[in-house]
Amino acid sequence: MVRLFSFITIVLTIAFLVTGIVHLIARAFAQILSWDPESRAFKRMLETLRHRLSAERSSLVPWDREMLSLLSLNRINERKPGWFNPLSSGQFTTIYQEPVVAYVFQSSGNIRVTLAQTNDREFIFRRKGKETEIWMNGQPFGLFIDGALLAPGKGSKLLARLDNRPEEAQSPLILGNNTALTLNNPQRASSPNPRALSLLRDLNPEEENQALALALMQLTGM
Repeated sequence: MVRLFSFITIVLTIAFLVTGIVHLIARAFAQILSWDPESRAFKRMLETLRHRLSAERSSLVPWDREMLSLLSLNRINERKPGWFNPLSSGQFTTIYQEPVVAYVFQSSGNIRVTLAQTNDREFIFRRKGKETEIWMNGQPFGLFIDGALLAPGKGSKLLARLDNRPEEAQSPLILGNNTALTLNNPQRASSPNPRALSLLRDLNPEEENQALALALMQLTGM
């Protein structure tokens, strides 16, 4: 009986190890496929990310014209990746501690995919090396490279330019012909309740989307 019990224990241990190895190989293979935006695996990964955020998004307060200026650097409900779970997620709040943005991201090598949602829009960021592709509400939004946000398509119209100053507290963001706002550096924040950005003028809806996209890139470490 003792030998039988030992044999069963060994078999179960081997089966568990084999299952774990197969799971890790399958997950790694799925991640390799998922980084192609045109692949089915990429679309399935996005659905996984959206499912992860379903509860967080339902608790977000409605986004209105004042929210951009009220967005803070503070995070709540952070969830770190684990051995069998590669996802990181959380929420950003306003300076009044209201949750307004939910985010989740997954990394593999030098590639990272981030999903960020307000109650009324969704941004997808796919960073590979120094380039970041951006989609908003499922549609191509732009390409961020070397501080420039370029419109999608052959024209590559310049939408915005970020004068990134990592050693300073603020980085100017140029929309149109002038500096419309500054993005506040999370690493240089001294206030216990720091704003994510400081507006210098009113923005139209298109400019707000551009500003929000770049602010979320900075907030989520893209």
